[in-house]
Amino acid sequence: MLLEFTYTKKEYADGWRRFFFLTKVIKKFDLVVMAFSLLIPLYLFYQYGFTRFYIMLALVIYFFNLVIVAVFFIRPYMFYQEYEQLHHAYKLLFEDDKITFDAHAIHSTLSWDIYKHYMENKDYFYIIQKKRTYTLIPKRIFASENELSAFRQLLTDHLTTP
Repeated sequence: MLLEFTYTKKEYADGWRRFFFLTKVIKKFDLVVMAFSLLIPLYLFYQYGFTRFYIMLALVIYFFNLVIVAVFFIRPYMFYQEYEQLHHAYKLLFEDDKITFDAHAIHSTLSWDIYKHYMENKDYFYIIQKKRTYTLIPKRIFASENELSAFRQLLTDHLTTP
């Protein structure tokens, strides 16, 4: 099965963020805790005043929240900008015995063994090599539900789901 596509910046960033949720690196509850943690310094300042300890605590809390926001919202766009190959067309040929990968400066033939398993959500397939290394395949590239099912079956025949 031949798959051809080009990532959009928005699509790549969306796939990146959804991967965090799919693999449970970040859970929705974590986002609620993060939002709640932003209120803690305000409460402490109101209740106990602006002491050194509470100011330092506020800085630490806000710093960690800023890092999470940067990784979750900003980093995928930066990564997309940094890697030229993400801006060009991908051609992936999935066969029973191999995968041919053709993307800008990358031309290779891979064994199915390079991938460990696959995951999917409503918009993407993630073909996973290592814990945080995956090939993102947008489902929008499939012309029909039959093609989508055939690709899912091909993945199921060669890979496991975690």
